[in-house]
Amino acid sequence: MSGATRLWFRVHSFTGVITGLLLFVLCWSGTFAVFAHELDWLATPEARVQPDGDSAGWDAWMRTATRAYSQGRVVGMQAPAHDSDAVVALIQRPDQPRRLVYINPYTGELRGTASAFNIHRFFRNFHRSFFFPTQWGTYLVALLAVTLLLSLIAGLMFYRRWWTRFFSIVTWRRPAVWSELHKLAGLWSVWFVLIIAATGIWYGVERFRLDFGDGIFAYAGNGDLALNPIPRPGSDPSPPLLSLPELISAANRERPDLNIRTIVPAPGLLYLEGQAGHILVRDRANHLYLDARGGTVLYSQSANDLPLYWRWSETADPLHFGDFAGLASKTVWFVFGLLLCGLILTGTWIHARRLGRSARSRQRHRWPGTLPAVVVSAVVLAASLPFALHEMRTLYGDAAKGAQQLPALSPGVTGVILGWIVLTLIVLFLWAWTLRRTLQREGRPSKVERRPEKSPGKSCI
Repeated sequence: MSGATRLWFRVHSFTGVITGLLLFVLCWSGTFAVFAHELDWLATPEARVQPDGDSAGWDAWMRTATRAYSQGRVVGMQAPAHDSDAVVALIQRPDQPRRLVYINPYTGELRGTASAFNIHRFFRNFHRSFFFPTQWGTYLVALLAVTLLLSLIAGLMFYRRWWTRFFSIVTWRRPAVWSELHKLAGLWSVWFVLIIAATGIWYGVERFRLDFGDGIFAYAGNGDLALNPIPRPGSDPSPPLLSLPELISAANRERPDLNIRTIVPAPGLLYLEGQAGHILVRDRANHLYLDARGGTVLYSQSANDLPLYWRWSETADPLHFGDFAGLASKTVWFVFGLLLCGLILTGTWIHARRLGRSARSRQRHRWPGTLPAVVVSAVVLAASLPFALHEMRTLYGDAAKGAQQLPALSPGVTGVILGWIVLTLIVLFLWAWTLRRTLQREGRPSKVERRPEKSPGKSCI
């Protein structure tokens, strides 16, 4: 192994060992976040409906959501993604956290309500920032994405002629089989790891621009965070607001290509977003702002008209979570997410085997910062629990007896979240146990090393 190759090998080993624990948990949570909506659908009976004829329409849905909490205000409504999905409305209540309202899209009837903290919110918040305050957590996750990208590059640099080895036949002989499987799975996952690392770094770049740059976070929108602020309504404020069907008709006339997926009522405004046939963009890449009194278009955005920077910004989410082609792409992302998690686990195990081969091998491959890195990773994961509980109380819990309480979650949602946590702890325990056994087993002297040296015999001369 040449000097440059050895250097890349050590970089690959260092990044995997030092960040392995945190990186595994991050990728593990992201893998399950791919199916967060489907898990919510399974765990929440109110989110499921039986397909039955034509849709009742936005106006009927809005009336039902308004009646569910007469003192509240609808701050968002999302059309069903599939025939068996309910409409989901987000309600802002006075001095209380937001609630989700589930509506039958065919009859317009109320299905039920639930906390806004659901399975999707749990996985997204944990995967985005480990429940740390968003600024700290996003930078930590972006730093882990940098180490993931560095490990990928280093692996390709030291693996000679890797582009010819995609169809290498694995030799099913222990212990080399795990090393060969690690390399083969890594090769087939190169494209996926590159996407995950690049988009993870991008989220950190966006946050850095917001915190330390010009403070811009969106191409267009309300407030100071948008590059293009939305004009205020210019119509006379005295006339009554137009009805929702009239506003929807105005939006359809302006953007007949737009399949409206979400509407957000605001004072004097109506915001609408959806898909318009563009490839790899989230819904808000195509949106409209309407004057709620005159019906005039205040702003219309099409994904095709966005500059390259902002087009990529709208593409990062679909690429990172793999939801651009429904269940088919999500399944691919889930499988390769599991492969990525397996690469992290097996890579650490292979490193442990090298440490246990001999004292010389241990001296060559051991990283002095391994134990502190593991301790810091464990502290970060442990600290995510109080941060999670604090967020659940302050943002999603009802006030009772002068204090914020934890949100009341349905048994299904609670079961999925706790089940995932228990499964994660089991995997981590088995991983640690396997590493310990490997170090102990490989660290034992071989039969040759255990054989006592023969004392020199007496000379016959």
